[in-house]
Amino acid sequence: MAKARLEKQALARPEALAPLRNAIWRHALALGACAELGNAIRLAVGEALANVVMHAYVGMEPGKMTVEAWVDEDAHFTVRVLDEGHGLIPRADSPGMGLGLGLMAQMADDFRVANREGTPGTSVSLRFSLTRSRSEIPGRGVVV
Repeated sequence: MAKARLEKQALARPEALAPLRNAIWRHALALGACAELGNAIRLAVGEALANVVMHAYVGMEPGKMTVEAWVDEDAHFTVRVLDEGHGLIPRADSPGMGLGLGLMAQMADDFRVANREGTPGTSVSLRFSLTRSRSEIPGRGVVV
């Protein structure tokens, strides 16, 4: 059974990153994520949102970025980050270091990025198991 769904939107500007990232983090904790998992979620979502700000609307006015989060029927905290920008296109002039996608993939149990269907933009989907033990959370050593 799916639990409470959170959806937030903001213009893709740097000052919108922390409020959106923290809203998802608080929602994850409220729906059962432990502190370590909450931090992994906050980091991965922060990277996805930063990519929207840096890449989605290059050469355009900043547009909308949307975050959605819920617990699915398999006890996974699921997050989707959406924009209405250019979509996935190679950029030789990219100001990023190219580490964000790998970081998101490492933090999440399932990570997908794709051009949106039927509308311009990109969709990033992240799933995090709420049933993982603390020692299985990326960036953590063995918990004693």
